[in-house]
Amino acid sequence: MSKQTKEKQPAPVLVEKDTDEIMCDGGNGPFGHPQVWYGFNGQSEVQCGYCGQKFVKKTD
Repeated sequence: MSKQTKEKQPAPVLVEKDTDEIMCDGGNGPFGHPQVWYGFNGQSEVQCGYCGQKFVKKTD
């Protein structure tokens, strides 16, 4: 029987509601990932394709 592990997702990062794009580098300095930029494109949330970090626009 295989043992399944569940990776803990980092808490979403709240960004100002007028933010159009964000950058993610995975944090942790040299242990992160390449710097990538994401546009919100009318959405209220984006997720990094490398590390899964979510960025959510503030509602107020």
